[in-house]
Amino acid sequence: MSYVESLLGRGEQILYVARQHIFVLIMNILTELTLIGILVAAGVASNLAFRNNSTAMIGGISISDLILLICLVISIIVLISGFLDFLRWNSEQIVITDRRVLQIRGVFNKRVIDSSLGKINDIELRQSIIGRIFNFGTIEILTASGAEGANVMDRIEAPLEFKRALLEAKHNLERGYGYLEAEGYIPSRPVSSVTEIQRTLEELARLRDRGILSPEEFEAKKRDLLSRI
Repeated sequence: MSYVESLLGRGEQILYVARQHIFVLIMNILTELTLIGILVAAGVASNLAFRNNSTAMIGGISISDLILLICLVISIIVLISGFLDFLRWNSEQIVITDRRVLQIRGVFNKRVIDSSLGKINDIELRQSIIGRIFNFGTIEILTASGAEGANVMDRIEAPLEFKRALLEAKHNLERGYGYLEAEGYIPSRPVSSVTEIQRTLEELARLRDRGILSPEEFEAKKRDLLSRI
């Protein structure tokens, strides 16, 4: 079982999964590689500059070797930072379910931000020119808590598709029957015969047995169905 699946409640369905755009990862790695190149060049230049100066010593080590060693250590640290950037990018996910939005962060120590679909008030999309070219943008969700309840998803991939999936999930939750329609049961559909009533009740019972419907939800749907006969 994946970490995302362990967070789901009974009958909760994953509708959409996104992560930060790979463009962000590439830019971070390119910046770190550039820094490593500068450090290596500085180390080599200092080594050449102090090579013939045998009196330039610190603690028995020549200044040229010391500078080269420092540049090498910093370069290794930057290289490790780049590897951690990849691990963070690979492990962090944004998941839309039929009940909420989950932001999962962290490689080893996990942090999960949970926004209920029913409490989402507004969804803001910000996309720069470069974001429109490479198809990434920032989504900000405002919940019922107001400005302090803002949930920001920075430079995620395919932001338009993410926003559309989020709005559809919220719409289906407000209707209360979105996940049932996917199973073939449409509550607004009129029933005209005992046979159709029996078939619809059997569909509801199967959903209950599969854990998609709780016993309380089953009874509520059953009463709603019988009230429209």
